[in-house]
This record gives sequence, structure tokens and C-alpha cells, in this order.
Amino acid sequence: MDVTGWLLRRAAPCAFVVTAIGGTGARLAVERAVRERGWRQALAPAEADLLVVCGPADSELDEALDRVWGQMPGPRARADASSPERVVEVLDRARADLLDAAAQRRDADERDRAARERAEAAGEEHMPGGLPMADRGEDRDGLALDRLHLALGPALTDWPAGLSLRVVLQGDVVQEARVHLVGARDGPSFWDAPRDTSRNASPETDRSPGHPRTTAAAALDAAQRLLFVAGWPAAALAGRRLRDALLEPGTGPGPDAELRRWLRGVRRSHLLRWATDGLGTVGDHAPGELRGDATDRWSRWLEWIEAAVEPDRSASEPVPTAPDTARAALDLVPELVVGRELAAARLIVASLDPDTEAVGAHTPERGT
Repeated sequence: MDVTGWLLRRAAPCAFVVTAIGGTGARLAVERAVRERGWRQALAPAEADLLVVCGPADSELDEALDRVWGQMPGPRARADASSPERVVEVLDRARADLLDAAAQRRDADERDRAARERAEAAGEEHMPGGLPMADRGEDRDGLALDRLHLALGPALTDWPAGLSLRVVLQGDVVQEARVHLVGARDGPSFWDAPRDTSRNASPETDRSPGHPRTTAAAALDAAQRLLFVAGWPAAALAGRRLRDALLEPGTGPGPDAELRRWLRGVRRSHLLRWATDGLGTVGDHAPGELRGDATDRWSRWLEWIEAAVEPDRSASEPVPTAPDTARAALDLVPELVVGRELAAARLIVASLDPDTEAVGAHTPERGT
């Protein structure tokens, strides 16, 4: 009996999803397909057996993907979903690769051989495991502490596509930060791009850019990422399902009752407010969508979502994908995360939700 093959056939794949700039549509399709197939999404490469890359190929992103691939244990497979239309095909092929026991054994042998060669190399005498050691520097109190240089993204779950936040940490506190976009390119944001809609689309079935339901779906997408980062996966997964329902063309009013229940649950969460109150406060100099603290920003998303199911309810005028807003969000990231613990920095980035697809092809590094 082939025990290995038997186990492979019965194990549900666990996907680590990485999104390139221009890959939002593919990411949404992947997240939906993974959910409908009963697969799981990994929070880290070490728990994944499937690497799913959403969006166009990019040489700079490939460097990060190679590191992720090296951190994944076997059996493992990779799927490159360059467009939403290819998602089903590439996931089916990746599943078949996972079930190929002979290929997986060859991959394991090659990894063992490569690991032995690296261990015997002399070039890592001062970098154990190929990792740089921490240096030392004074903290805000003048104490000499270890300083660790770390890059958050672009291969990170629940993180803006293509964003690399390069930080210097002392303990878990960010001392320096600078922003870099990996694979930046010209083109519209996914949320502003034209979609195929019926010529006879009614207000209930229209999913064109700027429509309240499309705006609500964009806000739900931002909210579900923040909820995952905040450690509330049940609400995040529910938000993800509701987002997909709002984007489905020709389906009528959609899951309005469920959406209202979700809104009430998130809005009433004292724990979520406790986690985000006072984080990343932005003054009146910034675009309206970014002002206030993290709680103000996600509360504003809830208003936009509510406006989709309560047309008579007034809400702030949303311009969530305007290039100026996206650039302003990226400019704000370094100054807001410096002095914060790493977990708080992630929440701040999630609350700003910079739409990297709306920024454009040229974005210089910015730092503090």
C-alpha cells in the first residue's frame, strides 16, 4: 500500500497566497476558489504546501518568492495565477503536482543535497544560516541595544500588494522605516477598472466602478484584511464571503441581511476598538479617507458598506482608490509606524490600506 500517496490524496492543501501589483482580481478569485474547495490559507510559508502567486510576473518579486519557496516544507507545489480566468486551471495543476509522489521525492532529495552544500560552504562563517546578525545602536533612552533589519512584505499575508516596508527593530519596536514598492507599474486600480456588466443592468445588479456595491466590496476587502491582522479570523472570513457576493454580477440585491448582521457585530466589538484606538492618528493635512486613528478609518469603511444596503443613509463621500490618496497613505506609513511595536505597525498599515495599484509606475523610496 502506498501510504504516502494515500495521505497526499486526503490532505486538504494549505495555500500561502502572495499578490503582485496588478493581481487583485486574481487574488479575489483565488481566495474564493480556495474557500469553495475546502482548502485553507496559510499565515506563514512553513505551514503551507501550496504557493499561489497572483498577478503579473516581476523579477524583483521573484527574489522574495524564492525565499518563501525555500521556507516551505515538502510536499509542495506552486501555482502562478496571472489573471482571474486562469485560477481554476493553475489550482488544478498545482493539486496534481502535490499528488505526484515521485516528483515530491525528487524535490526532497534535491533540497537535502542543496542544504548539505550550503552547510559546507565557507561563505557563511559570519552569517549563520545565511542570515545577517543584529548590529547595535542607541535606543531613545540612550541604551545600546541590538538592531535588527527586517523587511515586511511583499510576500506577506493580509498585506498591500507589492509593498515592502523595510524597518529597523530594537526589541519589537520600530526605530526606522522606509517604504518601497516591488513591481510598481502603470494601470488602473482593480477597483477602478471597467468590468463586464449586462447592458440591462439594474441598480441592484450593477457592479461597475463607482457603484455603491463596488465601493462596499472594496471596503469589505480592506476590512477583512484588518480583521485578519487583528486576530479575528471568523469575522474576516465572513467579510470575505460578503465581498465576493457583492461583486457577483446579476445576482440582485445580495446578502443584505447577513451584511447588516456582520456590520453590527464588527461595529460593536469592544476588543477591536481597544486594539485600534489611538493607532496611527492622522491630522487634517491628509485626504479625508485617511484622517483620524485606525478606528476612525475602519469605522469609515463600515459607513461605505452600510451605504450599499441602506441607500438613504448618509455616508462620507468615498474616493478609496484615488492615486493621491494612495500616495498619501504610503507617505504616511513610515512616520506612523516608527516608535510602535511590530504588531501595532501591522495594524496601522492595514488601516491605511494603501492601494498600490493606484499609485502608478514610479514611486520613490520614502523613509523616516
